[in-house]
Amino acid sequence: MDIYKYLKKDHDKVAELMEQVIATKDLGERQALFETIKLELSLHADTEEKTFYKAIDDATRSKAVEEKVEHANEEHDEIREYLGKLTETPLTDELWIETFGEFKHSVAHHVEEEEGDIFEKAKKYLSHDEAVQLAKDMDALKKQAKKEMAVSEPAPLPAE
Repeated sequence: MDIYKYLKKDHDKVAELMEQVIATKDLGERQALFETIKLELSLHADTEEKTFYKAIDDATRSKAVEEKVEHANEEHDEIREYLGKLTETPLTDELWIETFGEFKHSVAHHVEEEEGDIFEKAKKYLSHDEAVQLAKDMDALKKQAKKEMAVSEPAPLPAE
């Protein structure tokens, strides 16, 4: 699998989770889905910046391409801000679902630009072999980050 298919798979997974958040009325389920989205998007953005975006930056000195990558990084920051707002807002607050709608729109906009403009530009600079390696690198980084998260969570106290 190359980086383009890998990223598209991530994008589709999060879009499906977002649809489930909108569809459910169960607050417990909504919270669990949101926590999954938060984890998936955080891992996605962090590892994408370290692999795919870095590779594009390294492969080109085109000002136009650099600006597209910079813009995509800014959109990642905006998405992180939405995740923070949603985390701080109680699910029972009407503002939560309104903010989630804005967040969903922001993510969809980012995905559209990335899968269009950035993929198109990257394909001019990255070979097929590089694209395949980037998918492997991004996946390995994600797995490592998940492992580190599992280690950093405190172990439950033993039952008496």
